[in-house]
Amino acid sequence: MACIVVCGYMIRHPVAGNLLAYFHYLLGLHYLGHEVLYLEESGWPESCYNPITRNYNDDPQVGLQAVQTLINTYGVNAKVCYVNRDTKTVYGADWQEIKQMLRMADLLLNIGGVCWLPEFLLCKHRVLIDMDPFFTQVGTFAAEGRKEYHAYFSYGVNIGQPDCSIPSDGIEWLPTVPPVVPEIWKSSILTPEDSGEERADLPFTTIANWNAYGGVTYKDEHYGQKDREFMRLLELPSYCSQKLEIALAGKDAEIAEVAKSLKAAGWLVRDGGEISASLSTYITYLIGSRGEFSVAKQAYVKTRSGWFSDRSVCYLAAGRPVILQDTGFSDWLPTEYGVLAFSSLQEAVDRIEHVNANYPKHCLTARELAEQIFSYKVVLPRLLKEVG
Repeated sequence: MACIVVCGYMIRHPVAGNLLAYFHYLLGLHYLGHEVLYLEESGWPESCYNPITRNYNDDPQVGLQAVQTLINTYGVNAKVCYVNRDTKTVYGADWQEIKQMLRMADLLLNIGGVCWLPEFLLCKHRVLIDMDPFFTQVGTFAAEGRKEYHAYFSYGVNIGQPDCSIPSDGIEWLPTVPPVVPEIWKSSILTPEDSGEERADLPFTTIANWNAYGGVTYKDEHYGQKDREFMRLLELPSYCSQKLEIALAGKDAEIAEVAKSLKAAGWLVRDGGEISASLSTYITYLIGSRGEFSVAKQAYVKTRSGWFSDRSVCYLAAGRPVILQDTGFSDWLPTEYGVLAFSSLQEAVDRIEHVNANYPKHCLTARELAEQIFSYKVVLPRLLKEVG
């Protein structure tokens, strides 16, 4: 088995959904028998978010504690290190130890491309995993060290296909999908009896950062975030009887105004920061949902990227069906049961009705898709095999 360094964005942004996006890699690699080191660097000044105070500073202690709690909870044999690139302060090891671990590692997986240290070059084999197709390729992420990897993967599964307009930046982007560890969600699975009429009053939910890191103008065309796509569906609640709920995160002043508009249109709105402040509240929120209904970032849709959400795979693993705006994932993922794709308001209404007409089958198929397509047992061995 291999010694693998995983780089990510858990310590700086320790909100539950973001933690899970990276932790599924750590836990999955551990379950597969690999030795794991988690290494993160500060990236920029005041990059550490505190989900309780909702402020940023340079202190990584909140994030370090959150990651260590996850590791302890699930019994992962992994070392956690953090480097402040400006002050050269190191947490979890000393600088010489980190360099030695990089030299000895078989592989470095840089997930998301928001970490880069020149010392990464000490590792004999380096892989970049792009979580934000289009934004990565045009330089929003992974600009530092872009040419220093031996292999490149992307959640933009359709990159290189004729109908996908994401530029390759001269790189061959291999397709991959977000892994999930179904064992985390096993206790949430519904039986056919559980998924009956008593759950009919529960809402379809999602957790959304309204405008995230903003849009990008590329070749005189704007590529935006989820806000633009949600507003296209603002009136959806008036076209169906199903309860629809959004847990909103983002800048407080902006979110307050957005929430008013959504509520006026019939959406239920929750505080996304509150939901994501701890893993327990996040998991409780997902499993207390009828399923997920969500849009995608405008850039993912416009480019027909093929992207699929690391949040949605959690709903699937919990046996909750997902109804998602099509980014082109319908090209490679079965979308009749468990996962349903829509591109217009009327299609969204139709997909909701389709799920409600045979809810138990959709729940069963959701879990099957999680096991067959997104499980770490499928995704990670295939990725490791491709990088040799």
